[in-house]
Amino acid sequence: MFLSPKKPKFNKSFSGKKITPINNNKASFLRFSNFCLIASEAGIVTNFQMESIRRFLRRFLKKKGQIFFRIFPNIPITKKPNEVRLGRGKGKFKYWAFYIKKGDILIEICGSHEKFIIPFLKKARIKIATKAFIYNRQNRWIL
Repeated sequence: MFLSPKKPKFNKSFSGKKITPINNNKASFLRFSNFCLIASEAGIVTNFQMESIRRFLRRFLKKKGQIFFRIFPNIPITKKPNEVRLGRGKGKFKYWAFYIKKGDILIEICGSHEKFIIPFLKKARIKIATKAFIYNRQNRWIL
C-alpha cells in the first residue's frame, strides 16, 4: 500500500519555496542501522518511488534485514489535465511527495551482512529520481 498521511487537514497545499541545498543536520545522522542511502542532491521523492523501493528491498531481504524509511510523503501534488484552459481553480490531487535536501538519509537497513545488503542498495537507488549514495557506519566508506 502506498504511503500517505492518514488525515490531512487540507487536501491541497501551496507550492512552497524552492528546495535549498543546505544540509539538514537532524536528518543526516544514522539512528537505527549501519547502512543507509543518502541523497547527494535536492529533489522530490514520490510515494510511488518509495513503494517500489520497499517492495524491491523486501523481496530480496525477506526476513534477513529490517528497513527504516527516514522520509514520509506529506506534501500533496496537484495536476491539471492536458489541454485545459487557464483559471477555474487549482488542479486535482495527483500524488503525495516529499522534498529532500542534499545530505538527507532516505533509507536505513540493518540486520544482515554487508556483502548481502550493498548490491541491493545499489539497485534500489536507481528507483529514486535524484542521485544518492550508500554509506556504511563501521567502515566509513561511501559509494
